[in-house]
Amino acid sequence: MNLSLALALALAPVALLSVILRMLLRRPNLIQGDARPALILAAHPDDCVIVAGAYAIFAHSAGCKVRVAYLTCGAAAPDLPRAKTRRLEAYAAWATLAIPPEDIVFLDLAEHALSADSSWSASDRNRARMWLLDLMQKMPSGGAVFLPAPGESHIDHRALRQLALEAWKLSERVDLCFLESPEYNDYLSVLQAPEKVLATLIKAIPGLSFWGQWRGRLGRQPWAGFAAGGPFWELPPSKARLEKRQDLLRAFASENGELLVRLFGGFERYRPLRDADTGLRDEPPSGYLYLGQYHRGVSAILVLVVFAESVGLLAAVGSSAVLRWLQGAPWMRTAVLGVAIGAIVLGSRPRIMLDTRMFYWALAGGAILAGVGAL
Repeated sequence: MNLSLALALALAPVALLSVILRMLLRRPNLIQGDARPALILAAHPDDCVIVAGAYAIFAHSAGCKVRVAYLTCGAAAPDLPRAKTRRLEAYAAWATLAIPPEDIVFLDLAEHALSADSSWSASDRNRARMWLLDLMQKMPSGGAVFLPAPGESHIDHRALRQLALEAWKLSERVDLCFLESPEYNDYLSVLQAPEKVLATLIKAIPGLSFWGQWRGRLGRQPWAGFAAGGPFWELPPSKARLEKRQDLLRAFASENGELLVRLFGGFERYRPLRDADTGLRDEPPSGYLYLGQYHRGVSAILVLVVFAESVGLLAAVGSSAVLRWLQGAPWMRTAVLGVAIGAIVLGSRPRIMLDTRMFYWALAGGAILAGVGAL
């Protein structure tokens, strides 16, 4: 097993080190200069804070006007209790920054489920486009407009992005700064979002599913990663601003504010858009393969393969060492093979994520290799 041990020791750190190095080398650009008047475009209440809550706090504290526009009513219809509750939560959240209700506006289109087909008619979409155009035309010169980044999982987020970019193109407002910000998507790339790749790998190991729940408390959001584009921007770190942003998330109690803090309570990331046509071409992001409930880039696939091979080799080395220590006891060989069969059964469950299934299959393969070798 000397060769296997050498391979295991060589391969095991590769996936981890490649991701960590990318995380260390990939530093954000810090937003410098004065705050700008802000228009935050959100599909649903609570999206506003995830996309640009920190910038809203930054801009308002500098005396700049902040306006928040919601494309949907937050429910299937605006007269439903859920829609009314979410509207009141939005008013209450922004009232803590003294943003008046007239600067919190709703178009009141129907909200959709995550993977549902859109029920909006061509008339609905045109009305939304003209509404967004009007909001942009009323923006002060040099203002900043925030919208969802490409590749968003929710159909309403993707629709808002497209309609907003189409409205920007119609507005011809070259003086405005458009910034895209990710909420949640299923794109994995070491180059674009190394923290998300690392979080996904660690979650693949049973017993470590808590990863990501505490990351937001440290000021990072592993699930809010870009799927396309170049360097991203962040505001300069501010503990007070971060805590205020988390308070804004908690205000959306109907969406489980504490869960929002755990998932999205870290610093926001922004990426400037050069023009509307470029932004429209980024949707959907290219260069990804849909595999195991994620869109995976080449880098993420290679890291997953190395991760699985490392697990298998380490399992083979460990099982072989235990068997040699017990001098090949028959009952231990049976136990090792039993563990392998159990891992195969667990890895065959279709509801388990591909990353975890590969972990089980690699574990089983290594145990079988050691058990058969000891016969």
